[in-house]
Amino acid sequence: MVSDKAENHRTAALRHEEAAANHERAAKYWEGRQDSDRAELQREMAEYELRGAELERRWADLMEPSAAQGTVRAAEAVLRHTRQGAKQLSEILTRTADTLEKSAALAEVHARRRDQAGRSDDAEQERQAANRAREAAGRALSQASEWSKLIEEQQ
Repeated sequence: MVSDKAENHRTAALRHEEAAANHERAAKYWEGRQDSDRAELQREMAEYELRGAELERRWADLMEPSAAQGTVRAAEAVLRHTRQGAKQLSEILTRTADTLEKSAALAEVHARRRDQAGRSDDAEQERQAANRAREAAGRALSQASEWSKLIEEQQ
């Protein structure tokens, strides 16, 4: 990111270059009129403006953060973003695991009701659903833990 002051110097450099181009056009005009003194003066002014553009760019370069500083800032921003994302993902996975555990508990309740109603095949399907939900909850908690470790490692 270029600082505002550096950008101002770059804009000034462009204005100097425009002025130099105008002086070159004027020099050609005066040459066409056979006025070499004015043509020469316009060329000197063009050189002066080009030198001004060069100086403005040097000022801009001095005001910009170094590439290394910019890289460090970018890396810090990436790490901050990664930590935030990891934290959010860990929280989402933890909530998902809680919801899956509740689903498993509900499936167990349904399985008991089906057993009481004499529908053992349906009860077995509910128990299998409860087991799948608990397995998924375990995976979600495991992944949440991994993301939490990543956050801790980066701090």
